[in-house]
Amino acid sequence: MASFEEKLIRGDKKAFEQLVRENQNKIYAVCLNMLKNPHDAQDAAQDTFVKAYTRISSFRGGSSVVTWLTKIAMNTCMDMLKAQRQHLNIDDQYDLADEETTESVAQKNTNVEAVRQALKELPPDFRAVIVLRHIENLSYDEIAAALGLDPGTVKSRLWRAREKLKKIFLENRELF
Repeated sequence: MASFEEKLIRGDKKAFEQLVRENQNKIYAVCLNMLKNPHDAQDAAQDTFVKAYTRISSFRGGSSVVTWLTKIAMNTCMDMLKAQRQHLNIDDQYDLADEETTESVAQKNTNVEAVRQALKELPPDFRAVIVLRHIENLSYDEIAAALGLDPGTVKSRLWRAREKLKKIFLENRELF
């Protein structure tokens, strides 16, 4: 009897549907934590599964299929962040008045919102390792596989990301 991965590689539609059902929430959460926008996260998650479907024959089993999906999701998010950066102008970055509501102002006073804000300030490569390690609870090896990095690079990048977060928190003590 063929394994689940073998069925996927052969193009078994039921196996792929199962893959989507079992992982759509996780992939959406990864995308949301990277992009911080539900609409963009939904688009990125959908793109991830489309890419996975079209590239399933390239899955070699060197890592779990979930790690492979996560890598596709992270690359998709990084591409979206790069595209967004190219289209942003300085007015867009600081014109928050229209988006402010009583509810969002109240949320900013919580530690959770402060952490989210700090994550937004991190460069995408630092944000990626923080999200995968501390929000998705992946091991260093799983993060390395998902991002195509050496485990040592993951550890050093994670250390630098934590140091940058610490600096952001120290500079914004009024948020706590």
